[in-house]
Amino acid sequence: MSFGESYFKYLKSAFVEHKTLFIFTVFFATFCWIGGYFIADWIFTPNELIDYEYLSQETFFSFEDMMVIIINNCMINLISYIESIFLCYGAFYDMILNIGMSGITSRATELACGDPFLFLKLTCLHGFFEDLSTILNSFAGFLLFHFLVLTIKDIFKPSKRLANGAFTNSLKINKRMLYQSLAVFVLAFVVMIIAGVLEEYVSVPFGNLIAALF
Repeated sequence: MSFGESYFKYLKSAFVEHKTLFIFTVFFATFCWIGGYFIADWIFTPNELIDYEYLSQETFFSFEDMMVIIINNCMINLISYIESIFLCYGAFYDMILNIGMSGITSRATELACGDPFLFLKLTCLHGFFEDLSTILNSFAGFLLFHFLVLTIKDIFKPSKRLANGAFTNSLKINKRMLYQSLAVFVLAFVVMIIAGVLEEYVSVPFGNLIAALF
């Protein structure tokens, strides 16, 4: 089996075998956006929320800016993924901060313009891929933590299959979940790169067009 075939095998199996966990991740991300929208007024004053500079957005089609965006966002993905080994901290924090902030900013633009969906319209193109990457990355983080828990559990499990070389045998038993986690992480990484390209070159004019039409 080629590398590509193995990759897609683990990627597909991750969503099939852990679909409940993925549904939970999507649900939690949705909760973060809604929560951010409704708690915005409790955290900030109206003047702090309204970002008129953002609403007058423009793009310069800069390759350098695009690379800064991609590197920054991909580093956030990587750090969040690694930090997920600590009780899924990275996975939860990434969704709370980034997707929750989208809800907060949506409330801010509503205060400025009266349209609660203006921010989503303006960022709908790259925002979809960015949020999708965050959700996938958090899902990968949950799988990584699950892998660690099962591996540690099997190391100390009184079983004949772990009688010799407990750590090695435990890894062998649970490596499938590790591969699934890495496969989803790579997908999230690729999606985030796409989001960076769209944000710099396409998203602003496209978002302005959508906002003007709807």
